Amino acid sequence: MMSKETVNLNQEKVKQKKPKKKYGCLKGVLIFILVLLLLGGAVYGAAHVMLSRINREELEDLNVSQEVLDLKKGMGVMNIALFGVDSRDDAYTNTRSDAMMVFSFNSKTNQAYLTSVVRDTFAYINEDHGFEKINHAYAYGGPTLAVQAINQNFDLDIQKYVTVNFNAVEYIINKLGGVEVDVQDYELQELNRVIAEMNVEVSGEEANLLEGTGLQTLNGRQAVAYMRIRKVGNGDYERMERQRRVITLVAQKAFSYNKVKLLGLMNDFLPYIQTNLTTNEIIALGTQLLLSGEREIEQVQLPQTELSYGEKLSDGLYYLVPTTLEENVIEWHDKVYGTDRYTPTSGVMNINQKIINYTGLY
Repeated sequence: MMSKETVNLNQEKVKQKKPKKKYGCLKGVLIFILVLLLLGGAVYGAAHVMLSRINREELEDLNVSQEVLDLKKGMGVMNIALFGVDSRDDAYTNTRSDAMMVFSFNSKTNQAYLTSVVRDTFAYINEDHGFEKINHAYAYGGPTLAVQAINQNFDLDIQKYVTVNFNAVEYIINKLGGVEVDVQDYELQELNRVIAEMNVEVSGEEANLLEGTGLQTLNGRQAVAYMRIRKVGNGDYERMERQRRVITLVAQKAFSYNKVKLLGLMNDFLPYIQTNLTTNEIIALGTQLLLSGEREIEQVQLPQTELSYGEKLSDGLYYLVPTTLEENVIEWHDKVYGTDRYTPTSGVMNINQKIINYTGLY
């Protein structure tokens, strides 16, 4: 067992004020926004002026270890952190990241990857907070600490990020005139419950409850509620299917626009984005993606389902514990970087051993 000082999961820490949890389902919107940013920046000259209006927030010192920098040098992979925060106003502080992902582009293979970082992952945050759910890092230290947490737990060298909040989800779908969704009988009651809950707790125009099932057009708030429901059907798995279904419809509708309308859409949602990517970096990466040819973005997960274990730990909270962190890091790098049995750094191996010592799960 690790000491209380090392793990920092004692009673005093449990009593610390936690950021208030709100709503989920930003993953698909993050994908859409990133693609629209990159493709818009690459294709349209006028986008250069628009992109300069993005809310830019620089990261503080990320403390990426020299061991990682030396290891990744010349490997040709760029990683960008993507965060969806459960905030309903224009502030991006004191809020957990509901969605955490890493967009990776391997310039040697011209392949893009999108890695979902499971928010309940048992991970090392920093000396002050020890081991916690990895999505708490954003609440404690914004994108800087969140990026640091991803970097140190998974041997990454991320220095760029993109963050969006809930307003982006609702606003974009409303701007597109809604999306057509086939609502099933077993979904209706829970969907209306979530819509009613959002009408009470969320600012902005209230949405009507649905009167029946079947194919119908959902506005922004109704669509967000649809993507949130998780207590019916096949739980989280079906929830993720709903998210993919809605965002596919959103993307298809957006990219059916002509150049003028697409630029207008970009211009409308830019205020909802926070990033430290420069305009030139967005345009350069977008151009590189276009020149790489048409390829699907491969979906990856950290930790992998088959290399993780759900468990309540000594603080009484549920975590997804990697089994082992070492194996997760190896398999992820072998896939994204094209390595043959990647060798994790000493930093990852240290965290790996502490997880084993603390949990005793393997």
